Amino acid sequence: MHCYIQELQMKSSNSIGCGKELCVTTTNWSMNGVPYTSYGYTFSEDRFERPIKTAYKVTLHGKSYRNDKGQVTKKQYHVTTIKYYDLIDFNWCDCVMKSKIEDIAEEMGTDYELIWEETAKKLDALQDKVNAEFEQTEEFKTKEKHDAVLKEYRIKKYKFAEKYETQENEYDKCFDIFGRLRNEDYFEKIKRESDRKKEYKEQSRSYQKNYQSNYNDYSGSYGTGTLKIGLYTDREKEYLNKFYKALAVKFHPDVLNGDNEPMQLVNKLKAEWGI
Repeated sequence: MHCYIQELQMKSSNSIGCGKELCVTTTNWSMNGVPYTSYGYTFSEDRFERPIKTAYKVTLHGKSYRNDKGQVTKKQYHVTTIKYYDLIDFNWCDCVMKSKIEDIAEEMGTDYELIWEETAKKLDALQDKVNAEFEQTEEFKTKEKHDAVLKEYRIKKYKFAEKYETQENEYDKCFDIFGRLRNEDYFEKIKRESDRKKEYKEQSRSYQKNYQSNYNDYSGSYGTGTLKIGLYTDREKEYLNKFYKALAVKFHPDVLNGDNEPMQLVNKLKAEWGI
């Protein structure tokens, strides 16, 4: 079993190249009566020509047999036909149906993996060759520039949202695809809101820190700290004395058959209460 690739020539390339220019778009809308503007991008209608009309017919050839005329020939199975620019815009795997390979494998009585491996070897080499040719074209060089601009644009949006603690689409209301400031007033508004958020967070942290400090000063850490002596009124101390006496009666070692641990805790509370 062998995989063969035959070059064909079509009447046209049936493929449109990428736009030659990366252009800024402007969108205006309003929400609750407030006007907004955002800046997006598109590609120019002026596109690169794709003159190559080559296509590749992929077939698998099985065992030899004699036809009706007694001639030795091989059974051929058509896998797919791939256009030149399909190998630029897609991976060849997207152009080959798995079910087609499975059907051929069943008809040939051959393992599917063997057929796929043979086909992949030939198409990998073909795609590498076509891509190497395309990398020499002006279209490829222009597309690389466009991709670099778009990558930088996405990075700036992410950093913008992170720095000013806002949504990434807010960047588009201030800057265009090339990072040029288009709406200074809206940008200043975002910076002011960001400063207010940071100030509020700082005040909240300061409040929590002071609250915790004051709490510890007066009552100790939650559930385990030491209560300050002298914070209770005389009336409250009367109640605490009653609490102590009730606990002392209930948890006295004589009542608990010599177990002294509960009474030690009761005496600790007495000391903490300052009575």
